[in-house]
This record gives sequence, C-alpha cells and structure tokens, in this order.
Amino acid sequence: MSRVYQAVLRDKSAPISLRLRRTFGDWLVAKGLPAPEAGKPSQEFEADGTRVRMDRKADCGRYVLEEPRGEGRLRTQVTYAESVPGMTGWVVVRVEEDGETDGWHAPGFVQPYLRTARITDGAVHLTDTADAIDEDDVHRLVGLLSQRDRRVPVVVVSVVPHDPQGARARAERLSGAVAGVGVVVRFADLHAQDRFNEAMGPRLGVFGGGVRTYVASFEPATESYPDRHRPMGGPMIRRQGDRALALVAGGTVGETCRRPLPDDVQRAYRIASRILAGKAQAGDIAEAMAPRPVLADTDQSERLRRWMLAMNGRSEPLTMPPAAPATASGERVPEGDVRIAPVVVPEPATTTPSPQPEQLSFDVEGLARTVADVVARELRGELEAALDLAAASAGKGSENGEMLRRMRTLGAHVEGLRDLIAVRQGGDPLLAEAEDESDRLAGEIDRLRAEHEILQEEYAEAVAAARKLEERVRWLETRLAEAGQPAFGLSSGEPPFEPTSLMDALNLARETLVRVEIGDTDAEATKLDLAYPTLARAWASKTWDALRALDAFAQARSVGEFAGGFFDWCRSSAGLTIPAGMIAMSESRTVTTNGKYSARRTFPVPEAVHPSGKVLMEAHIKIRKGGYPAPRIHFHDDSGGSTGKIWVGHVGDHLPNTHTN
Repeated sequence: MSRVYQAVLRDKSAPISLRLRRTFGDWLVAKGLPAPEAGKPSQEFEADGTRVRMDRKADCGRYVLEEPRGEGRLRTQVTYAESVPGMTGWVVVRVEEDGETDGWHAPGFVQPYLRTARITDGAVHLTDTADAIDEDDVHRLVGLLSQRDRRVPVVVVSVVPHDPQGARARAERLSGAVAGVGVVVRFADLHAQDRFNEAMGPRLGVFGGGVRTYVASFEPATESYPDRHRPMGGPMIRRQGDRALALVAGGTVGETCRRPLPDDVQRAYRIASRILAGKAQAGDIAEAMAPRPVLADTDQSERLRRWMLAMNGRSEPLTMPPAAPATASGERVPEGDVRIAPVVVPEPATTTPSPQPEQLSFDVEGLARTVADVVARELRGELEAALDLAAASAGKGSENGEMLRRMRTLGAHVEGLRDLIAVRQGGDPLLAEAEDESDRLAGEIDRLRAEHEILQEEYAEAVAAARKLEERVRWLETRLAEAGQPAFGLSSGEPPFEPTSLMDALNLARETLVRVEIGDTDAEATKLDLAYPTLARAWASKTWDALRALDAFAQARSVGEFAGGFFDWCRSSAGLTIPAGMIAMSESRTVTTNGKYSARRTFPVPEAVHPSGKVLMEAHIKIRKGGYPAPRIHFHDDSGGSTGKIWVGHVGDHLPNTHTN
C-alpha cells in the first residue's frame, strides 16, 4: 500500500485518549458506523465491508479503519502515546491506499481534534482553520516561515480584490484538506499582502489571487531556488476551481507523507507498537525517553588537550597561578580562607620598587584560527573514526547507524555548499547567465510545461509498478495460505528505509550492500541534493531501489544462480528489480568515440577489474528519463569477474553529450 498522508501531532494536554476517541468516534458515526464504546480496551466491528479495530493498553493506543474504495481500499491508522517524563504526548496519523483513491487530504477527524487543544508539529501551532493576517501580523508570518524547527509547509492565500469572500473560501477549503500537515494563512487586505511581498522580495511573493506553498526550511535572504516554494497563479485557480485547489492540497500533503518521523517519536512509536502487541511493558516508553548520563573520560580529554597543544606548536599552556593575598604580618592566606586584614597606612616609599613580573599574553584570534585550521585540515579523519567508534561502542542499533549516516550526509552537503560558494565568488559565467532575469522568465513557462509532462510519465510508471507489485504480493499470499502460514498481521517491526537525499541513499548503500562498491561521486550527488531539495527525495528513493537491485543481481550472478546481465535480470523478475526501461547498457557511438565525452564516463576501478585501474562505464540507470536535470547512475558489471561486484562510478546529473553540450 502507498502512503498518501502522514501527520505528527504533538499534544501536551492530557489525556489524549479521551479527546481522540471522541473525535474519531464522531467521524465513524458520520460514516454510518457504530459509535465506539467508552472504557473498552479493545473493540472491533465491521459494516458494509468497512472494518474498524480500536486497541488501548496503558498510555498508548491504536485505531485502524479499512474502507473499500472501488477496486482498492483505504486504510487509516492512528497511533498515540500519552506524555511521559522526557516526552510530549503525540498522535501519528497515517493513511495508505491500495489502488487509486481520493486520499490526498486529511481524514475527517483531524480538524475537530485540532480544536481540542494546542497541537503542534516542529514547534508550529497546527490550526484547524485559516488564519487572517493583517498588516501588523506580517512580521509574525515571516517569523513562522523562517523558523528553524518548522517541518510542515505553510500555504499563503493572496487577496482577490474583486472577490474577498472567494479568497476566504479558498483558504478554508485548503485548511480542511491539509489539517495536521500544513498551516494555511490568508491576507486580510492588500496592505498586508504588499508588506509581505516587500519583505519576501520579487521572486518569493504571492499576489493576484494566487496561492503559494512555502516548504521547510526557508530563509528569504539566502533562498537560492525560489521555485521549490510552489506558486499557483490566480488565473489558473479561477479557471480550474476545486481541481487547482486539490493540486495545492495534494502537494502539501505529499510534502510530509514520506518524511521520517522525528527521532523521539520514532523511538516511542516502536515501543508503543510492542506494548500494543503484548511484547513490552507499560513503563518502557518512559524508560526509553529518560536521558542517559554521559560519563566524561578524563584520560581521553587530557590526551586530546595535549595533542591539540602539540599541533599548535606548544608543549604546555602559558599559565600564571594567582598569588595568594598576604596579611599584614606577611603570612600567606591559604586558598579558600577568608580573613579581614587590618587597615595599614603605607609609609612613603624610600626604595626603588621591585620589577613587576612580565605579563604573559597571546593572540586569541590567532589561536582560534590555528585550531579551526587544524580541525578542518587534519582532524577530519580522526573525528570520523571517533564517530564510528562511538556508534560501535553504543551498540549496533539502527538509531546509532542512522545518526552516523546523517552526520556523514551533512558533512557531504557542507562540502558541496563550500564548493558552490567558491564558484559564485569566482564569477562563474554560467551562474551570471542564469541570474539574467529576462532569460529566466522567458524559459520558465517551457520548462514547467516539460516538467509537467515528465511527471505525468513518471506517475504512469509508478502506477504500473504498483500494480505489478500488487499481483506479486497476492501470489505470495496464495502460496503462504497453501503452506498453512498466516499471510496477514506479520510485520518486521522496523519501518522501511526511506532516504531523504541522494547522499543518504549512498551512505546506507556503502554500509549495507556488500556486492556494490560506490566510488568518489559524493560531490555530484550533493549538487543535486542542494539545488533540487524537493525532487532529490524522489530521486533518492529510485537510486536506493536501483542500488539494491544491482546488489541482488550481483549476488545471484556471482554464485552462478543467474547467467544474464542486469538488463536481463530486471526483465526476468527473478528477484529484486527495477523497471527495465530505466536501464541502458551502452552509450551512443558518438559518445564512446569522442574522447571529450568518453573521458567523463571513465572511472577508477581496482586493477583486479582492469589492469589500467580505470574503465569506461557505458551502462547506466536513468533515475529520470528526460527533462533537466536527468540524474544517472553509471556502473561497471564485474559480478561474473574476479571481484563478483558492481562498481558504481557516478551518481549525479546527466554527463555531457552532444545534446547537453
């Protein structure tokens, strides 16, 4: 089943269960289902093909509603946990579809539930209706958009001068559709709208009856890709009406439905699932959320201090212990002892004063620069090794691996940002040309039209793949039933990995895929992550699937279970595969015979693969078939050779050819 909605609702008001059961029960009654009985820890009922199950144990619970929709079904799952020391109570709402449904909107109980208390997500108050912003509230809206902890999109509805009620109706319709996963605001008048647009600048405003969705994160002064904050013009909304608003709502819901849960909610969610399954105790959530003390290693700290001093060219710090005060009799006062000294009238000086000790000083700014340079230049390897050691010493759990993977991904993105800043400071002519406003506007319409066509093709491919997987699942369920094994109700307990960026996918692939070796392509992947943050999530999922398919193919071929190539593997449905239409096993003759193009496709490999230590990697996977950018994975198949592995040389944008040049 495909997820079409996910909300994380943090609720400090206890108890959650009473308010949630009431609003959820009212929603069921409106659907023609029986009202839930209060006080029952578990209840289940069915009517006209719709099934409901509600469970509660200790301070957590789960509601599941499954509804038939045409040839498919829609499943709404609500999981909650009450507040415990160290954790605010939360509710996670997920909606999944099997087949084509109209599930791109919030379930009907979410909006009433938001009215029961102050519900938040990422420190943002999730309102049940659209807020009206006047001129004095514009600064508050800008602050909300720029808030670092914001996770949900903010939909801003502009003023319609000739139809003020129309703008209000649009905002209210959107607020109901995106309840729980977004915030909707509208301008009260043109003065507020003009002041907002003045603060945003010419490329980030909204006007003319249009609607704009500002995704997280957002900083108006440094925004380099304004189009990721999706605008929809007023003419299109007036022309298409509800259909246009449905597109806005669908984009907002889609922005959050595949996002990983916050770390604390993810940990508690797993334990809540175990409690409801009878595999954990009621107090396990509080125990997991309790902060654990970190013991300081004084020996390690001292060794690190001495090592830093040695790197700075000094054996010991220059220190001057303070002299203890003396009494009138000349006796030194021990440290910590407080005495009242008698008043002594000094006599006129008759001797030459003794020389004062030389004051020791050093350049603080110079020392800071030296330390920063040492850390950046020489400590990188040591810090990464320390992270690996910390993760290993803390255990081999998924949380430690995920933290390490995120830090590595962040490091790659920081390196990419540094390169982009260097290019900008160097005056790259391509960037100067891209900043030409008139050229950008002239090509924007054609680009958006082409993007729309490509998205339609990708959606058709996704639907076809989903149907294929559905048929395979049904076949497997049939075989399980014949073998007397249960086909439903089994779960791994761990959510599937959903990469948030290309670097996230590459980092996990390096850790877990034993038959795939990924070369030095982090810079190319990072460029796409930074330039196209909203598209990078979809590309990362396809890249992860492709790398897993390569690993499964190499495993089968290296042990003699499969004799063909990767293209044959994906056409045969022998195991984990990707659509064969994404694969090209060779390049055009023009590319392979032109040294300028073939050199860009030649990547390092071990001498065991090729004596020269490099090989032309013609085979590639099309993460995106057309448009710009068009990410590619270039690889060399040595699964039947000496190494038994797939060697990946490039994960990034389309390499130069006669068209891109």
